[in-house]
Amino acid sequence: MAAIGSFLLPLCLFLAIASFTGSISPSVIQDACGRTSFPDLCIESLSQKPESQSTDEHGLAELAIRVAAEAATAASTYVSKVLEGSVNDSSWHQCLDDCSECYVDAVEQLDDCTGAMEDKGYANVNKWVSAAIAAAQTCAEACRDVALPDKATLTEMNTEFTNLCNVVLGLIKPLSK
Repeated sequence: MAAIGSFLLPLCLFLAIASFTGSISPSVIQDACGRTSFPDLCIESLSQKPESQSTDEHGLAELAIRVAAEAATAASTYVSKVLEGSVNDSSWHQCLDDCSECYVDAVEQLDDCTGAMEDKGYANVNKWVSAAIAAAQTCAEACRDVALPDKATLTEMNTEFTNLCNVVLGLIKPLSK
């Protein structure tokens, strides 16, 4: 009987301490991401953030906004660097110019989401993330007929950003009910 007591006491202490650390199980991320259009991308991108292991679904949505904003910033930086180089093709230059404006807008819209999340303004988050997706679609449309090798990188970044924004929409949908 003493052996059982000596086993149960440490087990109970471990469980009590684990419940107070605020950590969530990986299944919370998997469950939340499972409701998105891109569950694998969601799990992969959020799991890379250490704070995802100790937050709730609201916090996961905030992290997803941050990840999407990082992708928009990366795309904007890429476009700026290509524009700084020698772009001799006028249609390629116009494509990059349009995308530059689109990604500046997208970053601003995602910044607005951060404040809205603090106030649990999920309708505004939905509106601004949808606007950021529209900006990415405008970029894609501006470059649709441009056939240059660098277009593949921009197209890939654009697709990833759009998918990350759709992850955000999937994460905030149950929060706004």
